[in-house]
Amino acid sequence: MISFRQTGFILSIIFVLLLELGCGDQYRPVANPIIGPGGQPQSTHYAYVVNYNPSGPGSTYKIDVSGDTISQAQTVGLGSVAESLFLNSTLFVANRDGDSVMSYTVYLSGPPITTTNLLPGSHPVALASTENDAMFVLNQGPNSACPNTGSISTISTTTLTVTNTVCVGVHPTQMIQLPNGGEIYVTNQGDNSVSIFVPSSQTVTATITTAQGLGLNPTALASSLDGSFIFVVTAGDGTNPGALDILPRYSGTIAASVPLGVAPSFEILDPNLNRLYVANTGSNTVNVFDASKVNVANNPAIPLLGTANVGTAPVSITPLPNGTQFYVADSVSNDVTVVSAGSFLPLKTIPLAANANPVWIASEPTSTKVYVANPGTGTISIIQTVDNTIATNIAAPPQVAGCVSYCALQQPVMIGTN
Repeated sequence: MISFRQTGFILSIIFVLLLELGCGDQYRPVANPIIGPGGQPQSTHYAYVVNYNPSGPGSTYKIDVSGDTISQAQTVGLGSVAESLFLNSTLFVANRDGDSVMSYTVYLSGPPITTTNLLPGSHPVALASTENDAMFVLNQGPNSACPNTGSISTISTTTLTVTNTVCVGVHPTQMIQLPNGGEIYVTNQGDNSVSIFVPSSQTVTATITTAQGLGLNPTALASSLDGSFIFVVTAGDGTNPGALDILPRYSGTIAASVPLGVAPSFEILDPNLNRLYVANTGSNTVNVFDASKVNVANNPAIPLLGTANVGTAPVSITPLPNGTQFYVADSVSNDVTVVSAGSFLPLKTIPLAANANPVWIASEPTSTKVYVANPGTGTISIIQTVDNTIATNIAAPPQVAGCVSYCALQQPVMIGTN
């Protein structure tokens, strides 16, 4: 698998840091899983990094997990801000400032890149798919098809062309697709709503608003493993607190709401332990919920297993697949907090560079490495989990091609693994 909330002093700091990436609009990477359905078996594991370039075309890195080496580097488009790996073989990259999506086959050496042009003004900010024949693009800006709102464009993965564009709400920021080609849910921060898009009919069938129980300022999305429940993190507005709103599939209304910390901004479902992690950016905590026991008739509707104290302004979380620990990127304290998945107590704080401003963190399938995107220093920090130390820092490409001395670096903003 960014949001752009405007509540809370700490969250305002996060926005300023993210705007330093050169974005014209508010942006933070979406927590969409990068691994699509099915796909080729992987004998080697990789991390895929998207680098944003404020001075020109961005880039992607393919990093070999075992060797901590770059095995593939590609130049992509203007404003590269998001990625999604389709069927473990094709990487799609959203170029927000170029109104395009680029794609290429990751297991080829020096593969050709295909550019799929979107409608002018689209400004794509997210990608998602759990299907076998389509990739979906979330467009934040208005275009000729949707002059007053954002939109979703459907790209055929056979022809790599846009087959349709459908309007959603104002200033959309995140989307997820339910398992096995299910509905797509979109947070619209401009009009405080969640759109439900059905790919098979290419229609928005419902819009969830405060009238249907949605809290203020929806900022993050996740679903239960079977897709029965959609978890919407709402950040509140400084007066109204943040909450986890639970939307049963097909219901069209929020059935339950659970309190969170201050200015929650990020959530991720751990499919191995079936837990939901929520980062409270304003209160420097992470809530851990048992997603296997959701019952909207209960109070609370989802059991809270514990709350972990972490660094300042947590913005991204990754649980290890082996279930032992989870790692939190703290954007203002410039560090990573390692937390026990059993006791929820911090085990270690791993310092990054003084101005790292980490915005994304990801773990790979063998649980041996954790990857941190540091746009402030233009680096990817690789943490070895055996002793929770930084094994190496990989520099992003220079912003100006061919630069060899005192070069400003591109800014890593999103990492996925397989």
